[in-house]
Amino acid sequence: MVDTKSLNNTLEEELRIMLVEKNNENNNLRNHIELLESAVAEEQEQKYRLLVEVADLKKALKKL
Repeated sequence: MVDTKSLNNTLEEELRIMLVEKNNENNNLRNHIELLESAVAEEQEQKYRLLVEVADLKKALKKL
């Protein structure tokens, strides 16, 4: 006869392990998303600054 309580504990433990692994994976993905969002924001800021600089240089050229 199979001991249901032992079997249940084993399945529960497997599920707990899976849950912890998925939680860790989720946290890693969230950290990666934050890193990517930060990189994109920095890139956009650099593009904006370059566009402003190009506009200023064009104005300076027109004055010459």
